[in-house]
Order: sequence, then C-alpha cells, then structure tokens
Amino acid sequence: MRLELPIKEKLRGPADESAFNRIWHQIDARAPAARRRRRRVAFGGVALAMCAALAIAMFVRRDAGPLRFADGRALAVVDAADATRVALSDGSALELGAGARFEPLESTGTTFLGVLQRGHAAFDVRPGGPRRWQIECGLATVEVVGTRFSCDRAPGRLRVAVEHGVVLVRGERVPDRARRLVAGDTLDVVAENVADVTPPTPTSVVEESGSSPAVAEATPGRAAPWRELARRGHPDEAFGALGTSGVRRETERLGVADLLALADVARLSGHPRDAVVPLERILSRFANDPQAPLAAFALARLE
Repeated sequence: MRLELPIKEKLRGPADESAFNRIWHQIDARAPAARRRRRRVAFGGVALAMCAALAIAMFVRRDAGPLRFADGRALAVVDAADATRVALSDGSALELGAGARFEPLESTGTTFLGVLQRGHAAFDVRPGGPRRWQIECGLATVEVVGTRFSCDRAPGRLRVAVEHGVVLVRGERVPDRARRLVAGDTLDVVAENVADVTPPTPTSVVEESGSSPAVAEATPGRAAPWRELARRGHPDEAFGALGTSGVRRETERLGVADLLALADVARLSGHPRDAVVPLERILSRFANDPQAPLAAFALARLE
C-alpha cells in the first residue's frame, strides 16, 4: 500500500521483551540441526588450533638447544673423504664435496656458527627455523636464516652461489664490504696476489719442547708468518704458528688493523676465547680509533 506522510506515524513501535523471546524460540525450534553443526565445527576448530599450538610448543622446546646430528649425536668436525650429506636435528642439511672440511664452532637456540675450512659445501637451511646461521669461509662471512646456498673455497678464492632464499655476504674483499644475494646470484671473492698463494712451509713453525708451537722469527722486511698465513686464508695454520701465548704476546704490541686480523685468526680457527683478548685491547687502548666500534660489535657477537 502507499504510505502517507509523515512515514513515522505509519511505523510500528518496537516489540517488547516477550515478543523477542517468542521470535528466538521459533528460530531455535526451526533450525536445531544447523546450530548443532555449527557448534561441532566451532569446537572442532578450537580443538585443532589447540593441538597445533601444543605441537609447535613441543617442537620449539625440543629445538631450543644446540643443533645436533639428525641421529642425536653432538656436532663435530666433518672431514669428507668423499661427497657426503650431513643431516641435522632441525631439518637442515650440509652437502660436502670430496675433500671438504667443515667445523661447527658455536650453536645455541638462536644462532649457529661454523667455518668451511676448505672445499665445496652446499647448505640447505630450514626456512623459518629459530637460528640465524653464520658460515665463515675465509675471505667472507655468509649470514642466513633459511635458504639453500653453496660455498666453494680454494686458496685465495671464494665463490658463493644462492639457489633460493636470500643471504648476506660480508668481508673486506666483498664490494662495499657487504653484498645481498638472492636466488640465482653468484659472488666471487678473490684475495690480493692470488698467484702468490702457496701452502705454508714447515719452516713457518718452530716446535718448542713442553710448550705450544711458537711463531718463528720473521725475516726483516717481511710480514710475520701468522700474518702471511692469515692473508692466504689459513686461520688454523696461523693460530698453530701463534698458539694462545703467541696471541697474548702479539696483542701487547700490535695496532688496530693487526689486532682485528689477530682476532679473526683466533675466531676462525675455533678459539673464540682467544679472540676476545685482541678485541678488548682495541677497546681499552684504541677506544677513539674509527675501527673501535667494529671491535666492540665483534666482541659482542663473541660474547
């Protein structure tokens, strides 16, 4: 019918409480099955969400400690005589080429630090994992959370290739000291005077009875053996030429640049406690040097 103005005079007043109760009673009576289905779906969704949360909590609790081999053994140095695949407890894996050597240095619930000392290695890091990975490769450091990438380390050379995901490559020989690589990217890092890179000779180290290996006297006008070994990308041999006492002795007389190199030798050779000594020397003796913040940052990461 056609309403006459004003409209509000033709509208009904609001229903009272008894009318509302009667309406809802009729709705419940007409659709009980639909309501029961909705309740079952809602309860099922809540139960599923609780189960998922419990599973995640259990996994996080189980994966909160250091990484281990997939069979539960503690991580150790891997010397690959042949191509080897190493499965880890968090679902990540390492694929080492023949002759490669990888050493885990530190592992917690949030970080994993390792060094590829030689050869080829592919790293398949589980995406979304709790740890930030840092792989030392001599001429550069690769930082990653979840991806697949490979490092090819040879004397004086390093190649980093990313298959998927994103990595950050840092180092003195890296353009601008840092480069972000995405899937399909490859970065070659080359040391200076690659042609001069040769294996260390036995004369670099003098054995002393009853003590750690000590550094031999340097020829006048030439760098000390540990510096040469470090420059060539041999931190293990460099630390072997020094020993813990040698690190402390050198710390007392070196400048900032050499102290940073000394800390790198100790850190990359698997002696993080010895790396603290030269870094603390920089902060106490050369606090105003432009590279002192870098030493503070490196010390904080070690701690």
